[in-house]
Amino acid sequence: MTPSLRRHAIGVVAAVLVVAALFILLVFAVRGQRGLGYEPAAVHATTGARITLGAYPDSMACHGSGGGPHPDWVTYCPSTTIKVPAYSTVTVTIDQYDSATTLHNAFFARVRGTVGGRMTVNGRSMTQVTPDAAGHTFTIQTPPNTNESQLFVSVPLLGVPDNAPNVVTINGNKYPRPNVIVFQFRTGSPGTYVWHCYIPCGIGLAGDGIGGQNNFGGPMATTGYMSGTITVV
Repeated sequence: MTPSLRRHAIGVVAAVLVVAALFILLVFAVRGQRGLGYEPAAVHATTGARITLGAYPDSMACHGSGGGPHPDWVTYCPSTTIKVPAYSTVTVTIDQYDSATTLHNAFFARVRGTVGGRMTVNGRSMTQVTPDAAGHTFTIQTPPNTNESQLFVSVPLLGVPDNAPNVVTINGNKYPRPNVIVFQFRTGSPGTYVWHCYIPCGIGLAGDGIGGQNNFGGPMATTGYMSGTITVV
């Protein structure tokens, strides 16, 4: 092989090695993105889940004939046991029929953990309400001492006016026209989470006994009324 041919061959080999090295670097760079939030498109194929709830000042709308065992308890319905898909964007619509009660903690007056940090109330985009304007909250939390991924969503549900006329009939019972609250949140990996209300509209800290002025007992502490579970599957 002449010197010129040898130099040409060495140049070709060097070019091939450079291209190969760049390809290897590109592969490792893409793999590295997975640890920074990269997910293949197929993981996000299950999207568009919807939750539809009502929040009522009593249990007459959805706890059976006569309102069940506690007809005067505030409640969410039709169910407080909810399942949504993992790695999805969930749209929540809540018809809020109850009037306002002042929050003990103004932290829950702001929308937290939703897509864009916002909700719409009767079509109007909002990020918070005043602490005395919420009828209930819809607050999702990761249970303590679990291995679940962290999920926190809290939305204040604007209360209807105390003097609003009863113009809606559900199961023979009349209610005021509801405020319609819509928001979205994103789920991650499968797990089980709890949700409940932080408005003090119950009957005591844990019932009718000591601390009754706190109003976080009764329906507030009972699954099927103001608390429930969200299972991400």
